[in-house]
Amino acid sequence: MMADFRHLISFIAIILMTQHNVVFAGEKRDFYTIGNDKAATGDYSGAIAEYTKAIKLDPKNAKAWNNRGSVKLSMGDRKGALEDYKKALTLNPGNSETYYHCGVAKSELGDYRGAIKDYTRALELNSQFTTAYFSRGVAESGAGDNAAALADYNRVIELQPDNADAWNNRGSTRIKLGDKEGATSDLIKAVHAYFKRGADKVAKGDKKGAIADYSKALALSPRYSDAYNNRGNVKNDLGDKDGALADYSKAIELDSAHTLAWNNRGFLKANLGDKEGALADFAKAIECNPRSPEVYFKRALAQTTFGSYEQAVADYNKSIELNPKFVLAYLNRGSARFKLGAKKEALADYTSALAIDPKNADGYFNRGFVKTDLHDKEGAIADFTKALEFNPQYAKAYYKRGIAKSELGDEAGGLADMKEAAKSGLKSAQELLKQKGISW
Repeated sequence: MMADFRHLISFIAIILMTQHNVVFAGEKRDFYTIGNDKAATGDYSGAIAEYTKAIKLDPKNAKAWNNRGSVKLSMGDRKGALEDYKKALTLNPGNSETYYHCGVAKSELGDYRGAIKDYTRALELNSQFTTAYFSRGVAESGAGDNAAALADYNRVIELQPDNADAWNNRGSTRIKLGDKEGATSDLIKAVHAYFKRGADKVAKGDKKGAIADYSKALALSPRYSDAYNNRGNVKNDLGDKDGALADYSKAIELDSAHTLAWNNRGFLKANLGDKEGALADFAKAIECNPRSPEVYFKRALAQTTFGSYEQAVADYNKSIELNPKFVLAYLNRGSARFKLGAKKEALADYTSALAIDPKNADGYFNRGFVKTDLHDKEGAIADFTKALEFNPQYAKAYYKRGIAKSELGDEAGGLADMKEAAKSGLKSAQELLKQKGISW
């Protein structure tokens, strides 16, 4: 079983007393505000210098004392941090966050009893301070008082039922107390909580945090194939192709019927140029779940990377047969058909996609693109305009609409669109305007 999860915090990220002031044009920024800004960007030495200036100007600035302490703690100067926190508390004895920070500094120094006192004081001031309950539990465990630690983890779970670290620590504490059955139950819940938290972090864009949580789930449950698959997805997104392949392969080793892992590994192999390996994996995915439209869709995407557009169309057909509302399948089948020269069929696919999702900017752009190729410039302009209605930052839509307008004699409108495309960073538009000596 895992040891207690030690609650180590990046204090700069959670300086609870730090509030960035609104600074208006021409307004003088004070040392405290500058210190906050430097701390936020990781310039800890600079932040300390600014907080020190603020303290010299106003020795009763409790926030400056507190924040300088937090920066010192982040730099490993625990004793210096405690001195600053104590000074902040003499100026503002009712601040629960400062007591909490004192507790963390003492806990990191091994003074668990002192830390427990500070966490307790923080909780007296704020009974809903979940992190203080958790950290007090860690300190109580360090001091050997597992019964008290268990009570604090109970309180954390009561306040935050999805707190993976609390489930983990309570499970570890129950092992120490001889409650194996309760420990097993808690650690299983911890696994699922870490998995869920990992997925939530992916949705929020915190991919490194997601990998850490999936790894925690796997440390507790090494046969959790879904965690390997999901961690592989995140590693792939971060460019760690070897790590992603290893995770997908492990998921498959643990569960030979893991459709998503076969599918994901196949798509990754396709991107790496391993056509034979990719198609073999997709075949296994389809064997595992022949009714999955996503599997056929992914194989179709892979086929397009190999230039096998006819095979891609066949897979998109199957995907749409299984899910007639699959917008992306219509859009991508349209693109594959266009590559094959079947322009009217491509047009029909984009129209089908838009019938399902009338606000799909890509659908309008792609249909406009085909209309341009079919010499229906007015129809193309109408579609590019709809694309921009739903995505005002669609640079390529401005570019293509600008060309179409110019070809219809609307030079002013065409130039205006080309400038918008250039402003949005489209290099082809910028180069075109440069050639004509036009700025944007």
